[in-house]
Amino acid sequence: MTKLMLTGRHLHPMAEPAAESFKRGRIGRREFLATMAALGVTTAGALALGGIAARPARAAEPKKGGVLRVAMNVKAFRDPRTFDGVEMSNIARQCNEYLVRWKRDFSFEPWLLEAWEMSDDAKTLTMHIRKGITWSNGDTFNAEDVIHNLNRWCDASVDANSVASRMGALVDSGTKKAVPGAIEKVDDFTVKLNLPKPDISLIPGMADYPAVIMHRSYDGETDPMKAFAITTGACELVSWQPQVSAEVKRKDKPWWKGEFWLDGVKWTDYSADLTSMIAAFESGDIDTDHETAADSLKQTEALGLTNSEIATGSTIVARFNVGNKPYDDVKVRQAALHAVDNKVVLELGLNGKGKVADNHHVGPMHAEFADIGPQQHDPAKAKALLKDAGQETHVYELISLDDDWQKATADAIAGQMRDAGLKVDRKIIPAATFWNDWNKYPFSCTEWLGRPLGIQVVALAYKSGASWNETAYSDPKFDALLDKALAQPDPDKRRETMKEIETMLRESGIIIQPYWRSVYRTYRKGVMGCDQHQALEQHLDQAWIESES
Repeated sequence: MTKLMLTGRHLHPMAEPAAESFKRGRIGRREFLATMAALGVTTAGALALGGIAARPARAAEPKKGGVLRVAMNVKAFRDPRTFDGVEMSNIARQCNEYLVRWKRDFSFEPWLLEAWEMSDDAKTLTMHIRKGITWSNGDTFNAEDVIHNLNRWCDASVDANSVASRMGALVDSGTKKAVPGAIEKVDDFTVKLNLPKPDISLIPGMADYPAVIMHRSYDGETDPMKAFAITTGACELVSWQPQVSAEVKRKDKPWWKGEFWLDGVKWTDYSADLTSMIAAFESGDIDTDHETAADSLKQTEALGLTNSEIATGSTIVARFNVGNKPYDDVKVRQAALHAVDNKVVLELGLNGKGKVADNHHVGPMHAEFADIGPQQHDPAKAKALLKDAGQETHVYELISLDDDWQKATADAIAGQMRDAGLKVDRKIIPAATFWNDWNKYPFSCTEWLGRPLGIQVVALAYKSGASWNETAYSDPKFDALLDKALAQPDPDKRRETMKEIETMLRESGIIIQPYWRSVYRTYRKGVMGCDQHQALEQHLDQAWIESES
C-alpha cells in the first residue's frame, strides 16, 4: 500500500481537492506536486492520488571517479542567507546541504529532514529531522542546528537576508526577528513551527538556494574555507576564488546519503564570454556548463555535445525602481509597458525559445495562475501617457549585464520603446560588477529563476520591504492580498486572490516581464546525470563520468 503522508498522520484534508483539480486540468503536474509537498504528502502518495505513472529509474550504472569540470560564473562567497545567485549555492551545496530538495521532476524530497507535516489549518508545521547524520567535526546534526538556521533566516534586520521573506509568517514585523514561541524544540530531532498566520510556502522556501544549512556555530563568516570547515555533505571545499575558479573534492569519510561518484568538481569562470566557453568545450577543457544560451545551441550541437532542455518559470524583468524619479509616476512606467510588444521581445531576445508572459510574474506553470489576459501593446497610448505626465523629453536609461541573452532582451525592449517614440539609452555593465547594485538601479533588467509557487515569487519580489524587492514597490493593500494568498492551501481558492494580485502588479507598471524561458545545459559524451534543473541547481551527487574526454 502506498504511503500517502510523510508522517503517520491522516491524509491532509486539502490533498484530495488538489488531486481533483489536477485531474480536471486546472493545475499542472509541477504545481500539483508542489502543493502536495507543502501539505506533507509523499511523492509516491501524490503520484497515486493524481493518477500519475512513476518515471522509470536510470538505466546506466554509475561509475566512480573523475573530476567534473564545469564552466560557471564564480561569484564571491557571502553568508548563505544573503546569496543572490544560484551559482554560489552550486558550490556550497556540495559541502553543506538543505532541509528539502526540489528535484528536476518538480517533486520535493526530504533531505536533512526525514519528514514534515502541516496541520489542517496550515498554522503548524512539524519537522522531523533525519537521524544518523554527523557533522565533519563529530557533532550530531539535530534540532539545535535547524533552530539556529531558522533564527538566522528570520533575522530581517540583516541587510540582503532574502530568506526572511521566505519565512515571512515567522518574522515579527516590529523586532524583525522570529516571533517569540514560533520556533519550538519538541525534542532533539523534532522542531515545530507555530505560525501566527498560515503560510503554505515554507517548505518550498526551505528548498530555495539561499537556505543552505550551516553548523550551529556559524555566525556569518565570509571566508568560505572557514565557513565550510564543518559540513554534512559529501565534499570538502578546496578553493573558492571569485571570477576565477572554485573546487571541491570528495571526502575520505562515508557520506550519510550513500555514494558520491565523482572524485571532485572544478568550476571555471569564463565570465559572459560565450566564445571562450565554446572553445573550452571544443578543446576538451570542460565537461559541462552551468547554462547554455539559446542562441548557442547550434554551435554546441555542431560539436557533437548534448543539450539538456527544461521548461521553467524562469524569466527576466525590466523593472523600475519607484524610489527614483520620474519612475515614481505610474504614467511614466505604464508608458514603457504599452510601448513594448512582448512577443517581439521573446523572438529577438531569446530566439523564440520560451512563452510570452504578461507583466505580472505569475504564469501557467504556477498552481494559482489566473489568466487576466495579455498586456496591451499600444504605442499611441504610451506617448499619450508620457505627455500627460509632462515627461515627453525624458530619456529612459535601461541597464543590463553583458550576458548575451539578457543583453539581447534589453536591446529588444529598448528598440520597442524607441519604435513607439520614447527616448531610450542603453547601458551595459559587466557581470562582475552588475550584481553589486542590482537592486538599486532606476531601470534595469534582472534574471529571475523559477519557483514552485507563484505566491513565492510575488512575496520575494514585490512585498513591501523585502530584500529582493528591487522595484521598491510598497502597497498595504497588495501586502494584505499576499498574506491572504499565503494562507490558502487550496490553489483554486488562492487563484481568486492571485487574480487581484496579478492585476495590481500589472497596473502598477513596475515591470516589463516579456517571457517565460526554457533553460539549457550542455555536456560532452561520457558525462552522465548533468541534465539542466529548472532553477539551474547542480545536484552533482547524481553525476558521474562514464568515459574521459
